[in-house]
Amino acid sequence: MPEPDAPGPAPSGQPGAAGQAQAAPVLAIVRFRLPADQAEGTERADAAAAGFAAGAERALAALAQAAGYRAGRLARAVDDPAEWVLVTEWAGPGAWRRALSRFDVRVELTPLLAHAVDAPGAFEVLVGQDGPDGATHRHGSSLASDAATAAPGGR
Repeated sequence: MPEPDAPGPAPSGQPGAAGQAQAAPVLAIVRFRLPADQAEGTERADAAAAGFAAGAERALAALAQAAGYRAGRLARAVDDPAEWVLVTEWAGPGAWRRALSRFDVRVELTPLLAHAVDAPGAFEVLVGQDGPDGATHRHGSSLASDAATAAPGGR
């Protein structure tokens, strides 16, 4: 079972250890696009990709030190080497948000954000399965009932 993210009643009705709520795990997905002016296969593009990958590896290492971190991956698109994604898994939404406030995470992640694609990036895991023979895990939503109407900017 996932680690509790915050005490209190579980939206899904799933009790946690010692009566604590079990928040749905969160996948944090940050997409990046490296500059198009760096033609694929050139020394400049190779150097930019290597520098970006090194920076993302440092950011991943900083994120891994945060409470609630479960796993992380840096991947590059097979069909478009300028497209990258940093995917991390967290015990819940609070763990992800708290990790972003850590100084070491801000130091390593902020330079990469110049290449970030503006898109939703935090997703609660509602159903998961680990491996072909793994059990299916279902999680209730942690979204507030007014989540679609109470977003920043009045969206």
